[in-house]
Parts: sequence; C-alpha cells; structure tokens
Amino acid sequence: MCLLLGLWTGLIRIGWDFSLHSLRTVGSGPWSMMPTLTMHHGAIMVGGFLGTLISLEKVIPLKKKWLFSIPLLSASSIVFFVLHLPAISFIFLILSGAGLILVFIQYFRKDRSLIYILMLAGSVCWFVGNVLLLTRDLYPLAFPWWFGFILLIIIAERLELMKFLPVTENKKKVLILFLILLLTGILFSFQGIWKGISGLALMAISVWLMRYDIIGISTRKEGLPRFIAVALLSGYFSMLLTGVFFIVLDDQLLAYDIFVHTFFLGFVFSMIFAHGPIILPGVLGISVKPYHKILYGWLLILHISWMARVWADIFLAFDIRKVSAILSALAILGYFATVAILTTLGQRHAKVL
Repeated sequence: MCLLLGLWTGLIRIGWDFSLHSLRTVGSGPWSMMPTLTMHHGAIMVGGFLGTLISLEKVIPLKKKWLFSIPLLSASSIVFFVLHLPAISFIFLILSGAGLILVFIQYFRKDRSLIYILMLAGSVCWFVGNVLLLTRDLYPLAFPWWFGFILLIIIAERLELMKFLPVTENKKKVLILFLILLLTGILFSFQGIWKGISGLALMAISVWLMRYDIIGISTRKEGLPRFIAVALLSGYFSMLLTGVFFIVLDDQLLAYDIFVHTFFLGFVFSMIFAHGPIILPGVLGISVKPYHKILYGWLLILHISWMARVWADIFLAFDIRKVSAILSALAILGYFATVAILTTLGQRHAKVL
C-alpha cells in the first residue's frame, strides 16, 4: 500500500490526473486536498515504503514480536498523510527511525563489524532526516540524510554478501574514506564545495563496488545470479551518474529532480530488483527464489524511464517527463507482480514435488 500510494502521488505530482475526482465532488474529505498529499510523495516512498521494507527485513531475524512495531509505525505513517496530518506522519517516521537505530545496536553488540557500523550510521541518517522534515518542513533538507540512509544500508548489505571475496582490509579502508567524504557532504547538505566533493566520492564508491562486488563472478553464470549481477551493475552505473550530475549540474531548473530520481530510481530500485527475488520471499518465510527472463524487461524499462526523465529535465520537455513517470511506475509494478506470480508458481511446483 505504501508503494502504491507513493507511485500514485508521484504520477499526480508530475501532471497526470489520477486524483479520483469522483471521491472529492463535494469538496471535502481526504481526497479534496490531493495537492497536499502529493507534496509528501518523497516521505511516502522513502519512509513509508523503503523504511518499512528495510525495517521488516532487519527485525525478522531477531525473532522478537515487539520489534514489528518499527515497520508498523513507518507503514502507518501513510494513513496520516492521507488524512492530511503530516506532522503525525513525521512523528511516526521519527519513532520508526529511532527503533531501527536500536535494532542495529543489537546487531552491533553481536557482531562488532564495519557492516553494522554502516547500518547503524544509515539508521541515524534516516532519523535525522525525519526530524529535519518535522522541524523545518523542507524536503531538500531531509533529502541528503535519506540519501545517506539508503546508500549506507545498501553498501553494508553488499559488504555482508562479499565476505567470502578476497577484499583486503586496506581496500575496505579506501571505501571508508570515500564514505566519510560523502557523510561530511551530507552534514553540509551537499552545499557549496561539498556538493562537488560528494559527487566525486559517490563516483569513487560506485567504481569501488563495480570492481570488488560479485558482478564479475555472477555475470559468467546463468539464470538468477546473472540477473542479479546485471541489476547491480546498472545500479552502480546510476550511482556513478548521480555523482557526475552532482558535479556538472548547478543552475539547471530541475537539477534537484535529476539528483533525486537518478539515485532513487536508477540506483535504489536497481538494488531492490537485484535483491528482490531473494529477500522478498525470505521475508515471507518462503524458500522459492523466483526468476524469469521477463525480469530483464522490467529492469530495462526502469532505466529507460529515469534516463528519459533526466533528458526531459535538462531540456524542459514536460510531456516526456510525464511519460517517463508512467514507465517508472509500470516497471516497478510489473516487477513486483512478476516476482509475486513466479513465487506463487514456484510454491505450487514445490508442493507437487
């Protein structure tokens, strides 16, 4: 529901008329203030959807029922966005962020590794971004912190999966240096010279991941491992371009839109596409790992969509922007529907056997 509401508000925000006129003919009720709801598209996607997904994934292994209140809080935030009580939504997201910090403290106590330091730092970024949104009510102030939240969590997860690879401690220290530069840029809200430094750091991080992640090994395999490698590679390329845009785009009218969607559509959703066939069934306690070549199609449409959006933002081609948003929504919904269908079919096949 968080994902559907996030995509829906995004489409309305970019200019599509999907605002359910029939539900607001009397001029009252939650749908009568649709423009207000669409203002919070970012919080719905980052907090409601991504925050819930990450929290749920991390609390399940701890096997403590009360911890499920953390993803429940972030998911419930969308109810108050719909009711046009955004301050309550922000408070729910702040509480969820604080809860996730506690979760990663528990993980860190069990394993004092770089992986959980990064995850803990990521959860702190989410918490700070949510606090800034409540107190300052300005999304561009929250964006750098949310950026750090998602990036640090994903990098930590990739490092966890790279444990068996021969990556030396010195090479990891280089990655840490790049991350420190990026986190410093976040502290300064990507302003002034730190915008360019953050862009260079982001480019260096993406190159490091391309070099040392399992991409080279997995691309030589077949089926799901190869798809995961392709999704990872395309995501790292999107991260690289986000860094480039940080450096070269300055006075463009829609530069902020380019930064946000190159990162969140190009990088973050590529990572979701890569991890989805493993993590999503795992969250549901299902052993099936769904895969079909059609997943490449949704991945391709996803990247065509954000690239079209960047082109449209640069040249102010607003009709193309609208089409790009439809393509993004189609790719994301098509991917999740495909994974759900393949998982169901895989379960049925397993039962027959």
